[in-house]
Parts: sequence; structure tokens; C-alpha cells
Amino acid sequence: MRIVTLAVLGLLIGAAPAEVPTGRSREWRSWEKKPLTFTSGGITVAVTPLPCPAQSRGDDTCSWEHFNNQAEVTVTAPGVVPLTVKTDREGAYARIAVVKLRHDDPRPGVIVESQSGGSSGDLTLQLIVPTPDGYTVATSEAAGIRLQGQIEDGPRDLSGDGKIDLVLQDPAFGTVFGCNACTPRPPLIVTVGAGRLVNESRDPALRPVFLADMARLRPRCFSTDRDRNGACAAYVADAARAGRLTTAWAAMMKHYQRDGRSWEWCDIPVSQWAGRNCPAGRTTRFTTFPDALRAILERGGYLPG
Repeated sequence: MRIVTLAVLGLLIGAAPAEVPTGRSREWRSWEKKPLTFTSGGITVAVTPLPCPAQSRGDDTCSWEHFNNQAEVTVTAPGVVPLTVKTDREGAYARIAVVKLRHDDPRPGVIVESQSGGSSGDLTLQLIVPTPDGYTVATSEAAGIRLQGQIEDGPRDLSGDGKIDLVLQDPAFGTVFGCNACTPRPPLIVTVGAGRLVNESRDPALRPVFLADMARLRPRCFSTDRDRNGACAAYVADAARAGRLTTAWAAMMKHYQRDGRSWEWCDIPVSQWAGRNCPAGRTTRFTTFPDALRAILERGGYLPG
């Protein structure tokens, strides 16, 4: 009788949200159109699908599949005002994790990844950062940082500075030296600093991350694979972060694929284009892989200076 009574009571008041270990992501899939609620580290996260707007944009899932791929994520913690953010409307799905962003934070924060999906899909990142009396938000968009990849479960402090380090990928290398799916990206590591998301990839304390990635890429770069230049580009980028650029560059010069290709890049960001094409006279052409690689390293801040 007691078991039946408790079961009925649970149906009347609603089942308690699932308890999830801190650092473990829960995935919200827009196409399932279901709410998601869980607790972790003493706080509650509720993900609520948003209805389609009255006027669709014409290029979104509301127009084609009649559901909104955007949701509201609300974070509730004892004693503070709840905070709500919206996932990226371009994202196909979202991954949410509760984690201590800094060792001295008063309570855990929340990582919200909005994933576009696919081999060339970017992600946008929102960090819900604890403050003494509530929360604030740091975003990759506000910081001007493009990201790809996926944050692994259990992110931790890799540099020893008391702040969590999130290891993702640099999208600047995608499609440049090979197909998107077969071109490796070097790691790009971000953290929270002074309430903002910052790229900390140049921190010498993080060099072990890049040394490990060099070991992963070395066999492919120094192989006879006809598409090895993409791996060599990421390998040299890793070496620049790890303080091994001179040696890695010399090795790359002996092994890269000489296939007669050339590369032409726009010298200004897409945001400054007048239309869909790079303005006339604002492109630079590279006729060798080393020249093109040096240019992308300079643009990405990989070279000293």
C-alpha cells in the first residue's frame, strides 16, 4: 500500500528531475521538441523548446519542418535570481553541463553549447558564470571567437590557474588544405577571464595539450598520404603553440605534398564584404603550401611577435 501511495503521489506532483554528475553534458535535441530538466551540483537546469514565431525567416526549421530548433535554458540555484539564456537559433542541438568554472566560485556554473552539426559545423558557447549574488553570461560571440568540436565530459583546470579549460578546435583550418571531414583542426582552448570568454591557447602551461596533438598528427603528416598537407598544417600549428615551431617547420618542408595547388584568400573578414564575394583587389594568392600555411598561422596568432 505504501509503494502504491508513493507512486501516485509522484504522478500528482511530478517526478523529481534527474540527477546528473557535475561535468557531464546532457543533450537537448531540437527535433524531439521535448523539454529537459535535470539537477547537478545543487542547481537545476530547465530546457524549454520555443514555439515557432508568427513570421518565420524562410531559411529556418520553422519554415521547413515546422518546429523551432531554439530553446530557453533556465538556471535556478538556491538564494539567487534564476537566469535564462536562449540557445543559438542556427544550432541543430544543444549540450548543457553544470561545472565549477573557477575553484573559488560561490556555486557551479553552466556550459551551454549550441551545435550546428556536420563536419564543418561551428558551435557557439555560452558560459553562465556565478557571481556573488547571481549569474552573468560570457559568450563566444561577444568574444569574437569561432569554435568547432565538442567539449568532453569532465572538463578541468589544465593550466593550474584555478580556472576550467575548455578544449575545442580552431575552425580556421577547415577546408583550407583538404576536405572538411578529412582535415584535422588544432586545439583551441578557452576559459573565463574577468567575466569574459578568452582564448588562452598561447599559455605555456597548456603546451602538453599541443604536444599530445602533435603526437596524434605526426604519423599522418609524415606519411605518403596524398591529403597529408591538412595534417601537416595542424601539426605545425600545434608545434607553434608548444614551442617547437622551428623543428616542426623544417620537418614539414621535407615531407609536405607538392601537388601544384594554389590558394587565394580574401584579406578582409566576411563582415566587411559588400555582397557575397570578396571585393576586387582584396585577395592574396599563394602558390605554395608553405606560403599559404605561414599566412594562416600569422592570421591565427600562432607565430611569435
